[in-house]
Amino acid sequence: KKGGGIYMSVLIKDILILKSMKQFVPVAGASGFFRKIEMVDMLDYAWERSEDFGAMLFDRHSFVLSSLLFARDSPDKLFSVVKSLIDCGVSGLAFKPIFYSTLPDDVCKLADSCDFPIFCIQNGTDIDYREIIIEITDAIRLDKNITEKEGYLARMAIDSLTPEEVATLALRISPGFLKNSVASLIYTQDQTRYSPEETIRHFMSYDEFKNICALYKFDKGLILIVSHDSSDKKHFQRIFDRILSVCNLKREFLTISHSEIHPTFTMLNYCVQEAKVAYIACLVMNQTELCYEQTGSLSCLIPLAGNPHIESYMKRFLGAILDNEEYLQTAIAFVRAEGNYEVAAQYLNYHKNTLRYRLSKIQTWLAPDQSYNYFYQNLSLTIKILLINRYTN
Repeated sequence: KKGGGIYMSVLIKDILILKSMKQFVPVAGASGFFRKIEMVDMLDYAWERSEDFGAMLFDRHSFVLSSLLFARDSPDKLFSVVKSLIDCGVSGLAFKPIFYSTLPDDVCKLADSCDFPIFCIQNGTDIDYREIIIEITDAIRLDKNITEKEGYLARMAIDSLTPEEVATLALRISPGFLKNSVASLIYTQDQTRYSPEETIRHFMSYDEFKNICALYKFDKGLILIVSHDSSDKKHFQRIFDRILSVCNLKREFLTISHSEIHPTFTMLNYCVQEAKVAYIACLVMNQTELCYEQTGSLSCLIPLAGNPHIESYMKRFLGAILDNEEYLQTAIAFVRAEGNYEVAAQYLNYHKNTLRYRLSKIQTWLAPDQSYNYFYQNLSLTIKILLINRYTN
């Protein structure tokens, strides 16, 4: 019969970490692990009963399990069946080696050429189809749940919401949230080191965080909501550090930004927005961890990114060095060092005298008739605007 399922997107590479899939050995089409799965289905007798095989029996993005019983006496059927599966948009095939321990070369070449993954289930007689189907279906259902909640958090980051709307979204994210919350954005500096999906699944396996904390994808990183009945920062910091530890997220490889503490059910959107501002501030000031209250003037400037009047002011003041990358980088390093010659010189690998000479030239070009204080104040402000535009774009 035609298969049913939850229509969400899990990639083939995602299901391979599931317990029942530990025995899946790729035999062809390994370059197709990026294909998405929206349901799981069975193929054994269907071939015998359908003249319009693919179109009638299998949905696009389904993952098919089979013993290859339909071709036990007819190896030639394997090629036509696999081709039909590919034509109707099936994402992949896994078979138990009951009737075939290996597949014909022409079937493997077809799968390779179409990026169509085929797996042999080693020790297939020890694994029940039901176990595989339940695990894949659960993964699809979890993906749907995660995707919905990521959408709620994305709304909080960009939409103007009433307290009532915030309460509704917060309850949908977790009805177990406590009185106050802090949002933290976590971005890895090495995209190959951490998988957001695996980190989220690992986090969800810990009952101590269930309902009171939430971890989801946000842009190319993660967003962590920690809730507590207290308004004491040390409680939030202790929970945050514990979550980093159990998820094996090491600070030296991360950029982390935190919001202030706000009431969960009226101001969770403020938490998300402040964490986002603090993250951009990390990039602007070349920091690896910042709280919103440490962002200073950036907390005002970042929400104004793209304002034409502010951008015009930045271009007028920095005009003489905007096309001079060497001097522009000198100015950026000096502002990031908050006017500290020694720190900026070390960052640029310059002698302090070289740095002083370059900054003197920059002042001559940008503010020749003004005091140093006027020059630095405007240089700091305009360099921050320049970097905000760069990172928000």
